[in-house]
Amino acid sequence: MPNFLKSHRLSVGDPQSTPFVNAVGVYQDGTTPLYRDADGRLWGMSGHSHVGHIGMFCGTSLDDMKELYPIQTNFCVGHAEYAFSGIRYPEGVKPRGSLWPFGLYICPETHRFFCFFHNESGWNGKGTAYDSLGPCDTPHFDSDFRHVGLMHSDDEGRNWVFDRWVLTAEKPCFTERYNPGAGLAKGQPAGKIFLGSGDFSLFVEPVGDYLYLFYNIIRVDMDKGVWDGCDVYVARTRKRTDGIMGDFVKFYNGSFCEAGNLGRETPIVLNAWHPRVTYFETHGTYLMSASRIRPNTFTGVVEDVMLIRESCDLLSWSEPMTVEKNGVPFGNHYCAMVACGRNALPQVVSGDEFAILLNHNGTDVVSYPAVWSSSL
Repeated sequence: MPNFLKSHRLSVGDPQSTPFVNAVGVYQDGTTPLYRDADGRLWGMSGHSHVGHIGMFCGTSLDDMKELYPIQTNFCVGHAEYAFSGIRYPEGVKPRGSLWPFGLYICPETHRFFCFFHNESGWNGKGTAYDSLGPCDTPHFDSDFRHVGLMHSDDEGRNWVFDRWVLTAEKPCFTERYNPGAGLAKGQPAGKIFLGSGDFSLFVEPVGDYLYLFYNIIRVDMDKGVWDGCDVYVARTRKRTDGIMGDFVKFYNGSFCEAGNLGRETPIVLNAWHPRVTYFETHGTYLMSASRIRPNTFTGVVEDVMLIRESCDLLSWSEPMTVEKNGVPFGNHYCAMVACGRNALPQVVSGDEFAILLNHNGTDVVSYPAVWSSSL
């Protein structure tokens, strides 16, 4: 295990504005997906589909990014009879609800844009939303079910085609309390249940063959009405250069060996919310940012305090370092470490200076300059 965190300290500067703000009609809910294309342009997406709009942003760096246009989709969201081109969840349930873009990738050869998005069964179902207990207007103790979907664009993010569901947990997306149209399929027994694969980010290896999705699965105690835990998992797919996205394979029991949809999975980090990985090239280490989870609490289960872990292989992660600013725990609901140079891949930091992007549910994204220095 590397010892970068033990030998370095982090200094966080004063907040700075970003283009991802409510004033332009985007309400970011999750970490901000960013990617640099083969021509050197930095692209980003912000917003989600049931508040404001989702915008495509472009520039040379975080400092000069501007919104180019709102995205359009050739499919609808919302009601289960119409949403997502009628392509059912892998469990056989009709899809419903909104999309939250959390991952952006641009094929270097074809310039096709790929967006990985988060979806939940309990929000914006337009009368068809459901959670672990049954139909709902909003989910009880956030106990609705998650999937990860994929869409693509051939005109730089103006228009998007829904492709398929790429990540589905082993446990089905409903319980024995309510069957949302899955026929004879059996739901999870009531009690301690799993809420599906989601709340994720994308990490693209700078030198290597794979794209990784680092994702959460929330456990809920239905009887107590609380989260019983929220762990981090990982799946990957091989990079391609033909404008086609392969299937994902989950990490399970020591290797990548289980199907992305309905395969088994082994957690790599316990009780961490919305993981996001950045490679610090100068130091040869991967760092994961996440917020702290306090299971079995009725309020404040996500503490909105930024934690950082390190790894040399993306699988074995250190104990976390709590980020502080002026001696006080620092962070928010969603935390990301991003390279800020004009030529840098956003997920690869050269040197010690970078930006920390913070936001809460649907709030402005705020940037903080940060720098590592040796503590030895």
